[in-house]
Amino acid sequence: MNKIEYKVLIADDSELSFKIISEVLEILGNEVTLYSAKDGKDACEQANKIIPDLIIMDVLMPVMNGIDAIKKLRKNSLTSEIPIIVLSAVESLENAYEVGANDFILKPFNRFELLIKVRSALHLVQKIKEIKLQKSKLEKNHFEVTRQRDEIALQKKDIVDDIRYSKRIQKAIFPTDEYMRETIPRHFILNMPRNIVSGDFYWAGRIEDLKIVAVGDCTGHGISGAFMTMAGIAFLNEILSKKIAVKANEILFELRKLVMKLLKQKGEQGEAADGLDISLVIIDEKNKKIQFAGANNPFYRIVNGELNSIKGDRMPIGIHLDFDKPFTNHDIEITKGDLIYLFTDGFADQFGGSRNKKFRYKQFQELLLKIHTMEMDEQKDILSRTITDWMGDNEQIDDILILGFKV
Repeated sequence: MNKIEYKVLIADDSELSFKIISEVLEILGNEVTLYSAKDGKDACEQANKIIPDLIIMDVLMPVMNGIDAIKKLRKNSLTSEIPIIVLSAVESLENAYEVGANDFILKPFNRFELLIKVRSALHLVQKIKEIKLQKSKLEKNHFEVTRQRDEIALQKKDIVDDIRYSKRIQKAIFPTDEYMRETIPRHFILNMPRNIVSGDFYWAGRIEDLKIVAVGDCTGHGISGAFMTMAGIAFLNEILSKKIAVKANEILFELRKLVMKLLKQKGEQGEAADGLDISLVIIDEKNKKIQFAGANNPFYRIVNGELNSIKGDRMPIGIHLDFDKPFTNHDIEITKGDLIYLFTDGFADQFGGSRNKKFRYKQFQELLLKIHTMEMDEQKDILSRTITDWMGDNEQIDDILILGFKV
């Protein structure tokens, strides 16, 4: 344990008084170092220089008396809090109190009274020092915590700014509203990312008289999912432009090869199972047919008030036990006015409602049947309000994307 040392300044013009006080304080041992001042002015100068822990001040002194010296010490920020014990006759007691003395000893003083009061004052000084030290540590810790908080806030802002910029890039890669209207004139797109950027995407393309529309759900959310959406859209554009495949299932097969190549997936143990789920349709309006192929994602068609669901193959676009197995191609005859819905799993899997359960696909199908006769914008608004109300105070757990169009 560190040894505690105190500095005590004795201001008294009497050498005898200084000697007596010194002898009394010797009882405290070498933990006290004494300093002497011959008058009030000298006391103020020394106090300003050595910053003592305690001042014992006589009142009656030449040049500057003790009362005036205390006044000056209390006005100085360096010495204003130093405890002062006044030595004098009883008539000086009121004046000493008014100028800020902390204690008073009558002359001629009792040695043990002086010793007790000095010891009590120094004990108080030590407690104050400990409190100030603790306060200093707390302030330092608070400063460090505040600094770290501000640094994290700045880093977060930079990250969010980068993500917002990524959103602009992602939006630029998605098909434009104009292109979507030209491809499927009567449609709606409900796109509700869980984060700023989405792991879900929609895509459209045209080749001769055929129109191709797809909705995909990439592994992950946010930035990781967004990177995969960009890759998925780029690969679909590549397949379309090179005319590598013209059937729905062939497009998915080629897409799987490109995604596995990108992710360096070879079917080896321990590989990351990243990839995407997707539903894709090819619309042949001339022959009144639609091709559908799906990787884990289904396809809904409403005709004459009935909802028909076709499930996608139970394998993703990416590494899988049967990654060399072809996808199933479904050929469906269509009539004018049929409603087609492509979607990811975010809507049906969202928790909420009075029992905090998943919305589920059955309820989703019932909702589509209820609203399918409405205009496309109305359908979108009802779907958006429904899932928002269902969610309530719950956190959105996944990206939500629904694309509906009328043939």
